[in-house]
Amino acid sequence: MKYLLFLHKKIDLWLLLAATIGAVLRLVRIGDFDNQYYTATVASMIKTSENFIFGSFDPLGIVMVDKPPVSFWIQGISATIFGVSKWSVNLPQAIAGTSSIIILYLTIKPTFGSFAARSSALILSIIPVSIVIDSRNEPDSLLSFFLVLAAFFIMRAVRTGKWKWLVGFSLILGIAFNVKMLVAFIPLPAFLLYYLIASRFQLLTITTRTTAAVSIIVLISLSWISVVAVTPVDKRPYVGSTQDNSVWTLAFKYNGLDRFTSFIGRRPQQYIISSPQGPQARSQVNQPRPQISQPGVNLRQFQGIQPGVPATQPSYVPNIPPNQTAGNNGFPAEPLNTGLFSLLVSPLAEQLGFLLPPVIVILGILLVPILTKSVYTNPRTIFEIIRNSPSASQTLLWGGWLATAILVFGLASSTTTHPYYLVGVAVPLSAVLGIGLSFCFKLLTGGHPKAWIVPTVLGFGTIYQAYGARTLVDNWIIALVLTVLFLIVFILSVSVYRQQANAHLTKMAILIGMLCVLIIPFSLGYKAGDRLSGTGMRPPPTMAGYPVNRALDQIEIISSFIKDSEDFGSKFAIGTLNSRDAAPFIIKGVTAVAIGGFSGSDPIFSLESFNQMVAQGDLTYFLMAYDRPTARPSRIMGQELILNSIRTDWEDLSLDANLPSGTLYKYVE
Repeated sequence: MKYLLFLHKKIDLWLLLAATIGAVLRLVRIGDFDNQYYTATVASMIKTSENFIFGSFDPLGIVMVDKPPVSFWIQGISATIFGVSKWSVNLPQAIAGTSSIIILYLTIKPTFGSFAARSSALILSIIPVSIVIDSRNEPDSLLSFFLVLAAFFIMRAVRTGKWKWLVGFSLILGIAFNVKMLVAFIPLPAFLLYYLIASRFQLLTITTRTTAAVSIIVLISLSWISVVAVTPVDKRPYVGSTQDNSVWTLAFKYNGLDRFTSFIGRRPQQYIISSPQGPQARSQVNQPRPQISQPGVNLRQFQGIQPGVPATQPSYVPNIPPNQTAGNNGFPAEPLNTGLFSLLVSPLAEQLGFLLPPVIVILGILLVPILTKSVYTNPRTIFEIIRNSPSASQTLLWGGWLATAILVFGLASSTTTHPYYLVGVAVPLSAVLGIGLSFCFKLLTGGHPKAWIVPTVLGFGTIYQAYGARTLVDNWIIALVLTVLFLIVFILSVSVYRQQANAHLTKMAILIGMLCVLIIPFSLGYKAGDRLSGTGMRPPPTMAGYPVNRALDQIEIISSFIKDSEDFGSKFAIGTLNSRDAAPFIIKGVTAVAIGGFSGSDPIFSLESFNQMVAQGDLTYFLMAYDRPTARPSRIMGQELILNSIRTDWEDLSLDANLPSGTLYKYVE
């Protein structure tokens, strides 16, 4: 009994509740949204030290995965202990997501108190996009974990003035870069501005320390990239998702500007295609297809063979004129909202539980106390206010991070087709909303003359939630929320009018009203499915033209056929055009190679180098993916030459393997 009383004093039961809710919501769906591309990468990485260092997608180290390897290193540890499975590669993300809830609580509590910390932790535990991503093997979950940990360290660095916290912050942010590259630096401006303004050192000391911190960040960030860059191309895998086999292109183009092309060019128009299987997205790219001067690059085992014909730009999905139906089984296409305001409507708004508009308003309310009368008469005094007020400086940190994330992900074209990228907004949104709820509670219970703002924001925010989620949650939930909302807003409005700020009914109404705001996000998170994870935004994955369930059957058929034949290649049992078709085989233990990398457009092989590999007996079978009627796989001329050669010169064994003609080919001398 004494031990339980001790734990009760040391452990915040509300934090325990938030962490438990978060853990359960994440653990119960582990593996539901497994990304086979990354699972196959983990399976390959743990086979050899070279694969592990470079992040090789395939077991023999032909091509790298399209992300830096830190997140896969962590998943690899779990896979080594428990074996490669959906469960083992997703477990680290669930642990990281639950840990982020606790770290956010510990970060906010010292300055804003238990109420704000508890609220923030509870909100983060039920954010729909966080729940989904924390139960998948995408790198985004671990990235969020490292960023909230970096926030904890930078605040400790300001509070204590000690070097160790600042160095720790720099190391963590450098590691975060090696999880998903440039996207890790989205909160960096807010972090550095906070340190510059809030630190109590002299200007020279602050400048010196900030310079040192940035130097460490750059050093750690470029550590893995530098290793890849200085390694000869014949000693490492091809850098996946690049046309020039350059890790710098991967970091600053593919995982950099290409992810946020709305800042430097026209944003592709997206369309939602309604179908019985759910919404799907298609892209219209109204840009010319430039020629790529980089020719095919030879595989490192086959150096000396000259590259083949120069490649051309990958093919794109055909344009779909606005207000016309798409050719997808006759189902109509509706334009998807683009631009910053797309964050306020489906399908992006539900990623954050329809909490974004209330949070933006609350952020404005939190910034009001900083703009004192003295600031208006002498604007320079704002720096003194921020420096002397930890709550003001940390509000700017969270608000700056939130604003930057909203702008980046709201304007980025990649968010349209990858809604789960909005997990990058979840942590600062939870922090701002939690701090704001605490501020609103004090505003009402303190009898502030402007307390009427609270029931107003509460009312409009919840109505927006209910309207936005009306087709996504059960009707009884909407009815419950609106009914409770009406009663709470009425009670609070009368309380403000009668100046009953400290009455028990007022406090009870505030707490119920705040919980009411979280009902719809919790319901969305509890029922989170493919659409929230982002997979519902795209056509279901296929292999050889089959839906995913039939594709799994085909993988079993092909694997058994190759094993029974006992004449598979000395290095590769089967080849495919892209990594998505190769991944299921690698996971199953069948050695496969994707000759075009992730999308099928990487010039890893020329026709000559491919033919030499085949002639050496390294590859015998090839799986030919069919073109879907409305979306052809991305290819370059080099891949077309190779595929045509296979169709012409190889033997079609599809019928022997009980497959449609033109599916499975075998090389015969």
